[in-house]
Amino acid sequence: MIAQTNLQLYNQLRERGMALDDLALVHRAYELNTRLYSGYFDSCGRPFVSHGVGVASVLAEIGQPAEIVAFGLLHNVYRNGNFGDGRGPGATPKRRRLVREAVGDHVDSLAERFGRRRVSRHTIDDMLANLPECDETERIMLLVDLADRIEKHADLAVLYYGQGDWITGETEHIGSKMVELANALGEPKLAAMLSDGFERAAAEARSVPPELRPTDGRRQSTLVVPRSCRPRLRPRAVIRHAMWRVRARTRIRQRLRALRPGHAG
Repeated sequence: MIAQTNLQLYNQLRERGMALDDLALVHRAYELNTRLYSGYFDSCGRPFVSHGVGVASVLAEIGQPAEIVAFGLLHNVYRNGNFGDGRGPGATPKRRRLVREAVGDHVDSLAERFGRRRVSRHTIDDMLANLPECDETERIMLLVDLADRIEKHADLAVLYYGQGDWITGETEHIGSKMVELANALGEPKLAAMLSDGFERAAAEARSVPPELRPTDGRRQSTLVVPRSCRPRLRPRAVIRHAMWRVRARTRIRQRLRALRPGHAG
């Protein structure tokens, strides 16, 4: 079972015998995940933090070390994380400092590099052909990208997306090549998880009622702002009182100026 909550992930890692310092690193990554995706919901309607947890869980399942598990939690933060600075995607110095303080230089470096070249129908043939020349970091990028794909299929999330054809269509075209890539990376368990996820999603594709998908037809994640955090219109009485205070202050200033020596009234 792939974890969807932080507690499930922690229990999975504890059962593996992960050291306390490593568990603490994953915990800090999760806390940063919740800060950067607070209020965001995935295309299938679940809280977006669950996606990062799921990717981390897949990586833990295939025996990756704590830093890679932490990276799985934060893999795409520089492309879609909300740092609250009003800027678009990118790894600015201030953002990178925030990530480094939470999870260290290595995880930050991996996150900064992720997303430059994703596994797709346009790239996978070249990735397979050039895999022997890939360095360790490039291979980690591929592992995490495939883990991301597994997570989207593991609980049939792609079938509950408002619009999921952009994923399911690509899986139909290159699903077998993704499995081949996982095997070429020396990860047969990852390959089996991909294969199982793809097969189950294909088998269930017509049985998921469209009524269970987000009614806004979303293709990507969306931010849902709590009503208590939305700007409120002031009641008329409050507005009238504020206007009265402004007029009163104006009259007082006018009278003070009239009392000053040399004032020509």
